[in-house]
Amino acid sequence: MIRIFTICSVLVCMFFVFPVLSNAQVDEVLVTIPSVSATEAVRVAPSPIHFYHRLEDGYLAGTSRITTSYLKKRGIDVVVVDDQPWSESYAIVAKPHPGKADVSLDNLTGRVLLAGNDFRLVKGSESYFERLREQGFVCVEIDKWEVPIDATTTRLPENIGQHRYGLIDTLISFVSDTSIREYIQAMQNFGTRYWNNANRDSVSKWVRAKYLETGIADVKLDSFQYSSTWQANVVATIPGTVDPSKELIVGGHHDSYNSANQNLAPGADDNASGAAGAIEMARVLKLRNYQPAYTMRFMGYAAEEAGLRGSASYAQRARAANRDIRCMQNYDMIANRYQAPTDQSVYVVWYTTSEAYRDLHATMMQMYTPLIPVPTTSYRSGSDSYSFWQQNYRTVFIIERNFSPYYHSQNDLLQYLDMTYCANIVKSGLAMLVTLDQMPASVANLRVLDRGNGTSLRVSWDSVQVPDFALYRIYVGRIPGVYDTIYTQTTRSRTITGLTEGTSYIIGVSIVDLVGREGMVTELTGVPRSVPLPPAGLATEGLSGCVKLNWRKNTEMDMLGYNVYRTMVPIPGAPFMMLTSAPTLDTLWMDSLQNTGVYEYYVTAVDSQMHESAPSDTVQGSVLTGINQETEISPFAFRLYGNYPNPFNPSTGIRYEIGQSGHVEIRVFDMLGREVDILVSERKSAGSYVAMWNAREAASGVYYVQLKAEGRMASHRMVLMK
Repeated sequence: MIRIFTICSVLVCMFFVFPVLSNAQVDEVLVTIPSVSATEAVRVAPSPIHFYHRLEDGYLAGTSRITTSYLKKRGIDVVVVDDQPWSESYAIVAKPHPGKADVSLDNLTGRVLLAGNDFRLVKGSESYFERLREQGFVCVEIDKWEVPIDATTTRLPENIGQHRYGLIDTLISFVSDTSIREYIQAMQNFGTRYWNNANRDSVSKWVRAKYLETGIADVKLDSFQYSSTWQANVVATIPGTVDPSKELIVGGHHDSYNSANQNLAPGADDNASGAAGAIEMARVLKLRNYQPAYTMRFMGYAAEEAGLRGSASYAQRARAANRDIRCMQNYDMIANRYQAPTDQSVYVVWYTTSEAYRDLHATMMQMYTPLIPVPTTSYRSGSDSYSFWQQNYRTVFIIERNFSPYYHSQNDLLQYLDMTYCANIVKSGLAMLVTLDQMPASVANLRVLDRGNGTSLRVSWDSVQVPDFALYRIYVGRIPGVYDTIYTQTTRSRTITGLTEGTSYIIGVSIVDLVGREGMVTELTGVPRSVPLPPAGLATEGLSGCVKLNWRKNTEMDMLGYNVYRTMVPIPGAPFMMLTSAPTLDTLWMDSLQNTGVYEYYVTAVDSQMHESAPSDTVQGSVLTGINQETEISPFAFRLYGNYPNPFNPSTGIRYEIGQSGHVEIRVFDMLGREVDILVSERKSAGSYVAMWNAREAASGVYYVQLKAEGRMASHRMVLMK
């Protein structure tokens, strides 16, 4: 289990060539945004939102004060937690040890910004977080590293229990508590495996040697820097034979810690048990010559006790490289059991968006072992699965039900462990791993769009390689996990009709193979409406002789355009005048004016049936004053706007302005700074433009668009989600 999470500036900057901080980030406030509102917040926000950390039911994010007020006005529950962000460090502080009655989250003396069910968001110094660790708290510091957001949920298919593979029964019969015991004893013999101990390289090399002994040829030391030292994860890879681009990861950290004496940290339960379990799963698969469909990686993480440093390094790099990790199974402290012999309970720690993987591991325990799964949200931030969840990978974390009384002490020894209990957990993990390997993959980039007629929604998704593909199954319901209608088809889109206007529907899609095995159900919500939603993000800018308006594009499929309205301020009761003779397709409007007074504006959306939305929020604007009107000044300025939509698939529009004629370049780069595409490279006159990027050939992930003109440069973050 985790010890403390300390800033590693090298890690923070290692993978970011872009972006440079924008003014919005410099002037930002730190807020919380509920998970259910995150996508909507991005859609309507007038300025960028930077998501820094996932919380139990929301996100910690940074944005401007104007955007914060705007989101509140739109009914989104945004809470400001710090109006002077990043002046000190932040940490998620939790209490991992049930036996320490004197350790209470309610007694924290630092600046508590947010209180969750079993954590606190605390602002303070590194030395303060170190003192909290010494008292027995878990401290996970938060890097200023943006994390992806996700609006989907996952469900386990109902027929999962119908496919009990004889192959799994055979494989788990070879799991040996004797082998696991030998691995634990060998790691215990190191005396301590703490990150700053001189034997840390020897420990990693020993773990690597054990994986090589299983017969895995590809076993690497995955090095990263932490606190002026080099640390090494161990990564053992069995390549997939059907679709090696998809990955399944099993892991547990191999370091250990003693809160009283770092030199006496045998760490048998924490966490030689989990590291040994991963080695044993690999040993059995190679012993039986199992050929996985997907690539399997077995990992030992370094410096977990220093704050998940090994897993954080690995997961961040995996996301930056757009790797397709289907699931990360994490095992940490899986061998202590001092309850009654009939009580074989074990905690299954689950994370939002990974609900199906919690249920799958619980099902495997019940099908193949005497274990009793107990789902919980405790310990979420206390182990390496948390790092993968932050990067929007599906994950599940298994830990003993009765927390070891010898946690972080010199008595964390093999003699106190229940090896039968540990072996059963390993068996259930191996069963889950093989089941995931046998199941069809999940659908990619699920999208639900409003058709605009009030009675239908359009659902679509991207192609996924499934060699024995049979069909797609589409679920429709109004309650999570309860479906009123099920469709089957072989095409990758469907218009769902007969819906009730204004009702929120849950749409789930899964893949079924030729023998009837069904993959995980991926779900999104949608609401059918006959009238478009009001445009969002309306903002004005005063220029010489005109007011510039811009807003965000609506997502309804039957959009015709937008109407712009204006009135004079302050004239009591003055009517709004429509400025557009016909709906404009653009989300930019230049209102040329001679009067220097103050004006008020709103915008409406119009669909193909000429249904007009309710007005957007009203904003005020006026022409720029104090400028010599005899001097010709362009109403445009060098500016790169956020792309729309964002996230997107496969195309997005990038709006930009230049204030003077000249050569313009717009290029796209990936997270490693490699040039991906050139969108514009030509001379242009002053004006406002939109450059389109079709990313059909690009992989999912984060990209940066760069504008160069007028001797200046600007960049913006884009998220491609397939």
